[in-house]
Amino acid sequence: MKDAATTMDNHNLANAIAELVFSRYKSCPAKCKPTVRPDGTREWTNLASVVVRTAEGKLVCASIATGVKAMPDSTVATAGGRILHDCHAEILAIRAFNRYLINECQKLDGDESYFSPCVVRNANTESRNFKRFRLGEKCQIYLLASEVPCGDASMEQIGAGTKEAWDSTLLERGRPLKGREYFSEIGQVRTKPGRSDAPESLSKSCTDKLCLRQFTSLLLTPTTLLMETDGMYLAALIVPESKLNRESFTRAFGRYGRLSRMLGLKDDRSYGFWPFEYWTYGWPRFEHSKECIDEDSSKPSNISLIYVANMEDVESIIKGRKMGAKASSISGASVVSRILLIHDAIPLAGRDTGLTPTMYSDLKRDPARQRQKDICRRALGNWWQTAEDNFVVLR
Repeated sequence: MKDAATTMDNHNLANAIAELVFSRYKSCPAKCKPTVRPDGTREWTNLASVVVRTAEGKLVCASIATGVKAMPDSTVATAGGRILHDCHAEILAIRAFNRYLINECQKLDGDESYFSPCVVRNANTESRNFKRFRLGEKCQIYLLASEVPCGDASMEQIGAGTKEAWDSTLLERGRPLKGREYFSEIGQVRTKPGRSDAPESLSKSCTDKLCLRQFTSLLLTPTTLLMETDGMYLAALIVPESKLNRESFTRAFGRYGRLSRMLGLKDDRSYGFWPFEYWTYGWPRFEHSKECIDEDSSKPSNISLIYVANMEDVESIIKGRKMGAKASSISGASVVSRILLIHDAIPLAGRDTGLTPTMYSDLKRDPARQRQKDICRRALGNWWQTAEDNFVVLR
């Protein structure tokens, strides 16, 4: 158990991270943020940010994202890597962090004199799975969220005082539960969106996806071609002081909660199981949270904001694409979309490896990474796959 001094140090660091993140968010364009609708209805959203603490103690706000929407599963098979299926803030922030890392790798590759605060060239050519870049020595990665991640970690909070009236046959189907179904059924895999009348997405809850990240690292498939997984795990998940239920978090994310079924299974040496800590911040509050809007008639915003520290533009995303973009145009794809991330990563990786895949799915079949996913999914149970978003990478 941590002593009081360590707990206070963590809380102070969490407050400093929150202050940095909300300051960056405040400077983002108004068009990317919730607004007041013509009928006077105010909008709210959720925010998440990935922040890196360097060995020197500097805080780098690598990414910020907002959002509460998810696309129906029916759109996935025809997305062609251009559409963001999951626009919940936590997931977009991690995708934006991967964009930040790829951008840093590009700069290091193109300029020998460039110094990155978070990424370094990898000198350990004897490593088991050598990649050209890695996280800087002693860097720590934190994810700040303005709300408790949706899914199992939030069940007690969302279901407090709610009377359930669900059809019992739903539990017998063996599928994941939607986010707001059966609050009393804790420890379950859940999907987005939460409403029972919404089109099914099969996109797993943020709680479930963060569980998976404890096994596979924060790196997405494109970034795994460039960077070592060492150090690329969350050190702490940071949420508001008033929102943390440690019992819920321990059950949802901890080794001895719902993941206890994976005990005894051997991790792959190139990955591992790296549980994160749970920290809280007290101030400031997120200005566009539902709590701050505090109106019964308020509505969730359909806009997602994507901020990447080493890029000039801040993106506004609607229905998984850049605001105002044509549905069929690749120019409408977000900088954190699969197609743009992989197209930027392949030249850096392929130069040394001779990598010449033709389809995106070819790149996702790394045996070590797949084993880690399988360990987590078997432990959680009822992990139904979404439709495959496959597309040509190189012709």
